[in-house]
Parts: sequence; C-alpha cells; structure tokens
Amino acid sequence: NTDELLKIIPWNEINEFKKRALNVNCGVQYGLAENEDIYFQSVEARNELYNKMPDIVNYYMEQINSIQKTDYKPFNYYGSNVAENIIVAMGSVTDTIKLVVDKINANGGNVGLINVHLYRPFSIKHLLDVLPLTVKNIAVLDRTKEAGSIGEPLYLDVVSALKDKDINIVGGRYGLSSKNTTPKDIYSV
Repeated sequence: NTDELLKIIPWNEINEFKKRALNVNCGVQYGLAENEDIYFQSVEARNELYNKMPDIVNYYMEQINSIQKTDYKPFNYYGSNVAENIIVAMGSVTDTIKLVVDKINANGGNVGLINVHLYRPFSIKHLLDVLPLTVKNIAVLDRTKEAGSIGEPLYLDVVSALKDKDINIVGGRYGLSSKNTTPKDIYSV
C-alpha cells in the first residue's frame, strides 16, 4: 500500500514549494519589511487559499480511503441516523464516545457523534454533510480551556456554523492535563 500512497503525492508541487522556501541555500529573500497596506492585502489574499483547503484535504482523504479501505472525511458521523442528541468532538475521546453511543443505541436510544478530522480551516459545508436533520441538541467537547473566552474553540466554531439552525448547543471540556475521560463521563454528557 505504501507504493500506492506515494503515487498520489504531488512531488512536482512539493519541489516547487521548497524552491520558494526561506532557506539560505535558495539565494532568494522574502518579506524583509512590509508596511501596513501591503501586510493587510497579503493577509486578505490568503482567504481564497484557506477556503479551498477543506476540499483539497477531502480529495486526498478520498484517495487514501480507496487505497487503505478506510472512511476518513473532514467530519465523520457515527451513530443513529435519526439522532436528536449528538456530541461533536475530536481526538482520542471519540473512541470512548463511540462505546457509549453503541450502548445507548443498543438499548433503544438515538444518539450520535460527529468526529472532527479537519479542524482548521473549519468547513461548514462538510459539517452539514454529516449532520443528521433530526438533531435537536449538541454537546461540543473541547480538550482545552481558553481562559477569559466565552467558549472553547471547537464549541465557538460549531455555534457559528449552525447559528441559523434550531439546535441547542452546549460546550464542555474534558481531559485537561491528561485527566481520564471514562464512559461514565460521556453518559453524563
């Protein structure tokens, strides 16, 4: 499978990127000074590239999925197709959440999980692709604490992405300083 994965890597584009890198061996210098007008323009000009990134990442996820027989997407949904209550999270906690989702759904529940694989740039389109239409309540779990903020980063992005939907969204934290997150904790959520 490694040979197949190597075939999808755009080596020419990588080499072109490296040629433009800030490296004393390249013989080129960039960005020694920028006044505020030029800086503002360059920051705004990047938006187009960031907007394209989720589709590029999804394209390569699809390529890798076909080779590795996996099913990764920017957001993967797991659980009942008619779930009213779901959790949005990313990272290792999602395995614990899946255990609880399976147990609840096996006992007649309708819950689910949206597992985030591409966090930034955040893709509203890809989130909506997997969000069941039946969802009424979402708990967003972040593994960080943003002191002084009104919410953690993933929570704020989900709230912003779904602001026009009639869905109750709450945020929470887990696993700070590697504190274990158990199935009992997820049942509480």
